[in-house]
Amino acid sequence: MSPEFTKEVIEMYDFLFGKVYPLISDLAFLAFVCDLVIMLPLYLFRKTKIFSASTIYYSSYLFGLQLWLSGLMLTLQIWGIWAVIIGLLLLGIGVIPIAIIATLFHGLWQELGELLLSLVLVFGSRMLGLYMIGKAELHSASISDTNI
Repeated sequence: MSPEFTKEVIEMYDFLFGKVYPLISDLAFLAFVCDLVIMLPLYLFRKTKIFSASTIYYSSYLFGLQLWLSGLMLTLQIWGIWAVIIGLLLLGIGVIPIAIIATLFHGLWQELGELLLSLVLVFGSRMLGLYMIGKAELHSASISDTNI
């Protein structure tokens, strides 16, 4: 690889994981706390059911971005740029399974646990949000049927 390419990769790495990743991680943590403390209780009230369920659903995309960046960072740190390129060629999301395999092979149990927990959070919040939206729409439809 040329020195210019290597320098650009290092600059991109510094920007992405020195500035962007901490911001996304903080926002994802804030969204998680908001979902637990504000959105779940708001779901108890009829007028805010769809809003709170939608917010939980959409926050899963922020959790997914944080997971993807974690997978990208771990893949790059552990197995290097070629593993990242392979992961990106696998529809872009390949860096997550590659990071899981890399942390498993290198015995990085805490990082592996964080990746798996993030994966559960992404799909759990997405499924919970969809379930809650469906229930809220059924509830609002049954209320509008009784008003006719």
